[in-house]
Amino acid sequence: MAAPSMKTLTDNQLTGELGETVVKSKILELGHVFEGRGRLETGIDGTIEFRDPVTRSMTGLTVAVQVKTTKSTKYVGESDDEFEYSVRQQDIDYWKRCSLPVALILYRQEDGSLYWRDVEAGEEGDERRLKFRKDRDRLDSSSIERLAAMAVRRGKDGTFLPSLRVGEQAHLNLMHVGLPSSIFVGESPFASGRDAVPELLRADGHHFDWVIRGRRFLSFRNPEGTPLEAIVDIDTVEEVDTEDVSISDDHDDAVMMIELLRRTMAEQFSDILAFDRKARLFYFKAEERYQQRRYFYRSLRETTSATVVQVYDYKKGKRKGQVNYLRHHAFSPRFQQIGSNWFLSISPTFVFTEDGFRPHRFASDLLAGKKRLDRNGSIRGQMMMFRFLLSGIDLQPHAKFDLFQEAEEVSPVLTFNVVEPVAMEAAVPENAWSETDPNAKRMKVQDDESTQGELGVGV
Repeated sequence: MAAPSMKTLTDNQLTGELGETVVKSKILELGHVFEGRGRLETGIDGTIEFRDPVTRSMTGLTVAVQVKTTKSTKYVGESDDEFEYSVRQQDIDYWKRCSLPVALILYRQEDGSLYWRDVEAGEEGDERRLKFRKDRDRLDSSSIERLAAMAVRRGKDGTFLPSLRVGEQAHLNLMHVGLPSSIFVGESPFASGRDAVPELLRADGHHFDWVIRGRRFLSFRNPEGTPLEAIVDIDTVEEVDTEDVSISDDHDDAVMMIELLRRTMAEQFSDILAFDRKARLFYFKAEERYQQRRYFYRSLRETTSATVVQVYDYKKGKRKGQVNYLRHHAFSPRFQQIGSNWFLSISPTFVFTEDGFRPHRFASDLLAGKKRLDRNGSIRGQMMMFRFLLSGIDLQPHAKFDLFQEAEEVSPVLTFNVVEPVAMEAAVPENAWSETDPNAKRMKVQDDESTQGELGVGV
């Protein structure tokens, strides 16, 4: 009698099912949903729908997934850092017709490793070979946002995918401005500050931390016994509480206060910052013509430095090696009243000069070119640097103490205090967007070249 035929289950079937089960478990662990297709799959094993971890609502945004499982075989060209995986042309042709973006997930049973890649990430002309980088393409919480970024619907421009990370600290570009307790108010024989300046200069006056508007004089500096007496009727000057002037619904008071704060800040930091009146920007001064300048400051984690005045030479042509322009780190100040407090917002930018002092004739073109390369990290670094400078701490290595000269303690008129970071409900997945931007790599290379040597390492 012939032995009855038995149903069989191949090792490959078991291995494939194991891979899908592991992937499903991992996706659930990361807080999202994996739905398998079962025995009818023909190149797509399932789909992942992403969930907002803050609201716990399903986003409706989905990617298709093909899982490839192996027991212990090494991948092609595998090293500690990378490897390659070749897919069938038949699969590629099928995936291209899919209405959903497709991710290939690789699972190796021996070490439990999970890696993923967009099936369209192959290089042009060699789409079958997908290159994996182990630090970047491991399927875990560090890369799930890039996977989710694939879920933006094809053919629908501007679809927004909420961040999949919960919370981060947002460092505001605001600083709280501490004001003196009193301010000096009086009448001036001059209608405006512009009219008063020539008379002040004739009186050998060199301080411009005052405002005259509509014959009204305003300053944190007491004009009595100073050259300012030449531009103010000293008998009318009164010392009043700053709050009586700074906290006002009167538009003229607000305009005068903003201008006084700007002028007082310019006076306070005149040894290191210059003010571009036309562009209304503060920028780092050059100490000498055609000379670079470095500034030491404390970033979020460590002491570092930046070349805040950078010299750029001509790269070719008859003038190769000659100075082309100097670039100065700068910021646009904006004083604003919020409730009963005054704040300064810092918007980093750059100023370009011919020699460190004369404005460059093509400054606007140079600024536009630089702005195209600016990344969030460099802007944040500039903001932190200016925030450190304004807070009044000095780390400059050239500062010396003279034992035989009594130090003169001068309290700053204005104080600038850092506003505590704000805890955000969701984080911005910058890496996810830069990974999918076709220009990201080129722009990063250009940015690295342009900032080489500009930002120093921790000291």
